[in-house]
Amino acid sequence: MKKLRFFTLMVATLIMGLSFTACEEDGSLLEVIDDENDDTDGDDDTDSTPAISIEEGDNTATETVYVSDLASDAEVVEVEVTFSSTDDKMRRLYMTQNIAGAGAEKFELEMEGLDKKGDGSLDLSSDNGNGFTYKIPFPVLSEVEDGTVEYKIWATSGRGDYRDAEKRLVAGPGTITVDYGGDNPATVDVKEYTAVLLAAPLADGSSETFISLLDGEVYALSNEEYTSYWDFGYYYLNNDGPSLASTASYPALFDHDNDESTDLVAISGLTGTAQEELNSCYFTPSSIDFDAVQSSSDLDGITKSADEAANNLEVGDVIEFVDNYGKKGVIKVSDVTTGYTGSITLDIKVQP
Repeated sequence: MKKLRFFTLMVATLIMGLSFTACEEDGSLLEVIDDENDDTDGDDDTDSTPAISIEEGDNTATETVYVSDLASDAEVVEVEVTFSSTDDKMRRLYMTQNIAGAGAEKFELEMEGLDKKGDGSLDLSSDNGNGFTYKIPFPVLSEVEDGTVEYKIWATSGRGDYRDAEKRLVAGPGTITVDYGGDNPATVDVKEYTAVLLAAPLADGSSETFISLLDGEVYALSNEEYTSYWDFGYYYLNNDGPSLASTASYPALFDHDNDESTDLVAISGLTGTAQEELNSCYFTPSSIDFDAVQSSSDLDGITKSADEAANNLEVGDVIEFVDNYGKKGVIKVSDVTTGYTGSITLDIKVQP
């Protein structure tokens, strides 16, 4: 296979990244000003605001808000969140949302003017590196009648991971629970991603070759900011045929320096992401009835193999997998276009 050239693309991406870095530091839309709570009119209602304080090295802070205590037409509940650190600077703020025990998902605030990193985390200003208080609006979900919605929130010293709060962790995670009353459902459904198309890698980096099982998003090779979220990708070689491989074990196919005399590199060399930050994913051919899988417990019997690739795939094949975080799932191949510029279409079910 000819070398896939990414050198020019990588330089352009680096320049763009440098151009945007300087303007990504402002969390003032959420920041609580010290004198904001001064009681100038004699009415002190600050005690009614839910609050949580999260310190460096602490993951025990909790706050529960009961929907029954809110106005009947409430659409959000604001929680005053205080973070503090002594040793390490806090650079990013991450949040996840777990609705009725269905599994933690990435949670982003949708507010105009917020400065976010490429992965959706909140970019903390340099002034707030050792401490800040934000008033964060959490939604009251009209579709939830019973159970809880749990939010995890933590601060990191750099790029973190929604599925691994320990990565570059400074403070947290803290837990904010919105309690709707009653219990969460006893059965948790699988997450389903249908008709996911992964393309063979192209030399310009535009091919959407990798998928994150966190949310089913597919990523182009040029999206280096997200590399640590990729779980597996597609490729085609004459000997291996249509294949899936974990990001950590994806074959060395890429020319990163525009020099025919140097060796091809794999994902770490291509994107500059450390090898230990790349996700593994373990595959096994399966006889499981893909269509019958409905609940998370249907996948409990899957065991982790030693294989981080599945080769010579054909339409109708079913593959079991265990991802880097221990989540289990199944893949069904629904279409394949062979060749170096081809693609594969997958249906995926995975534990939340």
